[in-house]
Amino acid sequence: MNPPGRMRLLALLVLILGAPLAAAVAAAWGEQVARQSLREEGHAQLALFSANLRTELEKHRAVPFVMVHDRGVVELLADPQPDARIAMNRKLEAIADALPASALYLMDAQGNTLASSNWNRPDSFVGQNFAFRPYFQNAIARGEGHHFALGTTSLVPGYYTAHRVVAENRTLGVLVLKVAFNALEAGWREATPRVAVTDRDGLVFITNVDSWRFHSLPAEHPDAPGTMPGIDPLPWRLDPHGGEVVTVEENRQRRSYLTASMALPDGDWTLHLLTKLEPAYARARQAALLAAGAVALLVMGGLLIAQRRHAMQERLAIQEEARAELERRVADATAELRARENELVQAAKLAALGQMSAGIAHEINQPLAAIRTFTDNATVLLERGKAEMVRDNLLEIASLTDRMAAITRHLKGFARRASGRQSAVDVVSAVHQALALLEARRRRDDVTVALDLPGEPVWVNGEDVRLQQVLVNLFTNAGDAMRGRPERTLHLSLRTDDGCAVLTVRDTGAGIAPDDLGRMFVPFFTTKEAGEGLGLGLSISHGIVRDFGGTITAANHPDGGACFTLTLKRTEAPA
Repeated sequence: MNPPGRMRLLALLVLILGAPLAAAVAAAWGEQVARQSLREEGHAQLALFSANLRTELEKHRAVPFVMVHDRGVVELLADPQPDARIAMNRKLEAIADALPASALYLMDAQGNTLASSNWNRPDSFVGQNFAFRPYFQNAIARGEGHHFALGTTSLVPGYYTAHRVVAENRTLGVLVLKVAFNALEAGWREATPRVAVTDRDGLVFITNVDSWRFHSLPAEHPDAPGTMPGIDPLPWRLDPHGGEVVTVEENRQRRSYLTASMALPDGDWTLHLLTKLEPAYARARQAALLAAGAVALLVMGGLLIAQRRHAMQERLAIQEEARAELERRVADATAELRARENELVQAAKLAALGQMSAGIAHEINQPLAAIRTFTDNATVLLERGKAEMVRDNLLEIASLTDRMAAITRHLKGFARRASGRQSAVDVVSAVHQALALLEARRRRDDVTVALDLPGEPVWVNGEDVRLQQVLVNLFTNAGDAMRGRPERTLHLSLRTDDGCAVLTVRDTGAGIAPDDLGRMFVPFFTTKEAGEGLGLGLSISHGIVRDFGGTITAANHPDGGACFTLTLKRTEAPA
């Protein structure tokens, strides 16, 4: 066999053996990278859905708390006259329609319903006794009760919030608000992933897939307490080789999903998120095709070079044409690889934006609940003709909306980071601007600020908006740590040392537990009560400072309280 024939045979063997091997390796790598990206996006989306659910619950929680102080409620329980019952029925109906809520009703101390928002419907609660309900028993015993259950009269599931009515140190009754999750589920249906919320028994009661509602987790699921008699399990089949992959039967077809779960407050509810694996499989196929193409290109290139050396004079024109074709194909393959790289970068950016959105949702949660409370108070005060107090409530609402607008501007600033441009930033100015953003909150919490700042600008390398974001987060955490303390002073000092600017943020709170010091900047770790934080603020701040080339550390001050030290590189003043 002549040399060209042997070379062609060798190239064929390399192509037959090398292309499938390279395709298999590239497919496995591509699927692994895609799964990791989907996994990170899933955790960020879990935080968003969890914050969304907590917001839905919190915005209704204040309604019965305010209503139990209503004079009409107390008078009706003390003396249940027919005229008073009719007036209370209509009042509860108007409030329930405005919320909206499934039902709002008032019971005496024995559990008998005296008035209800559904008083004029066939499934009216008036006259019904619900003393056996856990939410009634908890409200009588502890002042407040919460429970998710199927209505015994309406047969409609809902979340019950109950508050005890007390007058002159005597329990008169209980006011109950029942909320359905129809609007929440309707909003979730627009989301791409499948979402389900299960109770402590593994029963699905909130979901964006109608066929899953009131089904139980399969027995082999790690969160399933066991089989439930009379309840059909979900059509999920867990992969025995990988617990995070679930096969679901949909319309006589089987689809694979990547699962993630998160325990909601109090540990009674669990949020499950299922993300389609088709993007991971598609990326694996693309990587396999690219690898096989690259091997084919290499084999073809080697064969062409060998033929060119063997017959340089005879086939010079052909070799030139082949080389041009090879360069074109290599350029196409390079462009395709760059496109895939850009897709991975964009996926990482979306995951970061998802985590930032969760933090923003956490920060906006309390203003939203407060706005709901002030709105309800204004309604009651307006009915009583107290216009001045209504005006004060509206001013508080306006202040809260300004605060929410300021918070959302930080998210826009985070999105602008895509430019990757850093410049000289004045730390002194950034501190003052961050304090201005939190001025209303500082006045409300009676926090005093002790400043030890230079009189001239101190320029460091960074971005103005994102540096303010870090400072706002540190100052807010300090204010939260001092809540309820006899002394509430925020100490801020700035010094320069060896080409660095060192900003110290110290509060007069209880300090940080020694076991928590090493976890302060870990995502989703928080020392706050359930519902008050997601644990993303310090993690995001740590990443921002690291991008600036600086460091941020946490410690306890010898005189008491927590102390955060922010070190940034100094730079020249802008021209």
